[in-house]
Amino acid sequence: MFSFGMFIVTLLGLVIAIVKLSHKK
Repeated sequence: MFSFGMFIVTLLGLVIAIVKLSHKK
């Protein structure tokens, strides 16, 4: 079964990466 905690961490990491990329421009 997929861990919900892992899903939150992955989603949070993606959001942070997108925010960093958008601020980089």
